Amino acid sequence: MNPGTSDQYKESEIMAMPNFNDMMKQLQQAGAKMQDVQKQLEKITAEGDAGGGMVKAKASGKQKVLSITIDPEILDDIEMVEDLVVAAVNTALENAAEKSRQELSKAAGSMLGGEDMLKNFNFGQ
Repeated sequence: MNPGTSDQYKESEIMAMPNFNDMMKQLQQAGAKMQDVQKQLEKITAEGDAGGGMVKAKASGKQKVLSITIDPEILDDIEMVEDLVVAAVNTALENAAEKSRQELSKAAGSMLGGEDMLKNFNFGQ
């Protein structure tokens, strides 16, 4: 056959198609990795403080407030305590969110093998 025929084009097209079994395996691995990441997020903790440490808050990677500690010396000024609690909690949640983003970014990179996902699935080659 002539090198420019449609039969050869189809053959090369088939060779470039992704292996769907490999794709499914990678997707299953990615799902398992995401479950692991969710468990890791539960273990992540971050702290925030306000008023020079007079109020401290601790939050999880799942954006849950775990604890609040208030210096008893400031309890006579309720408005100040309320403001400091809000500031400490917000800081703790922001810090926990950043730690979670970093953990998710590491997990995403390992799921993709440190390469472009399309290359892993033989797209665009």
